[in-house]
Amino acid sequence: MQITKYVLPVVVGAMCGMILIILGRNLVFTIYPLLPGTDKYDADSLGRSIKLLPDKGFIMLLVNSAVCSFLAGIIATLVSKRETMRPPLVVGFVLMLAAVYDFINLGEPTWFAVINVLIYMPLAYLGYVTLRKKIVVNDQNV
Repeated sequence: MQITKYVLPVVVGAMCGMILIILGRNLVFTIYPLLPGTDKYDADSLGRSIKLLPDKGFIMLLVNSAVCSFLAGIIATLVSKRETMRPPLVVGFVLMLAAVYDFINLGEPTWFAVINVLIYMPLAYLGYVTLRKKIVVNDQNV
C-alpha cells in the first residue's frame, strides 16, 4: 500500500473537511447566535444551545456539510493524483462518523441527523467524479 496514494489523501482530506465544517458551523453560529455563556468545546453546553437553533440554521448546517464534504472529496482526489476513488470515499465515511458522533453527543434533531449522515459519502464521491482521470478506451473518453 502506497502512503501517498491512500493514507495521505485520507488524512489531508478528512482534516481539511473537518476544519471547513468547523469554520462553517462558526459562521452559522454568528448568524444564529448560541445562548449566552455557551461553551463551544463542551458537548452538554453546546447541545443545549443547538436544540434552540431554528430550522433555517439547521438547513444552513446541512448546506455547510454538503459543500465541505464535496470539497474534502476534491482535496482527497487531488492529493491521490486522481487515480482512485478510495480516499474520497474513506474521507466521506470519516466525516459521516463525525456526524454520528455529533448526533449522539449533541442531541441534534433526528431529521437533521439522518439527512446530515446521508450527505457525506455521496458528496465526497461527487468530488472524486468531478476531478477523476478520464480513462481512454479506443480513443474515446470514458
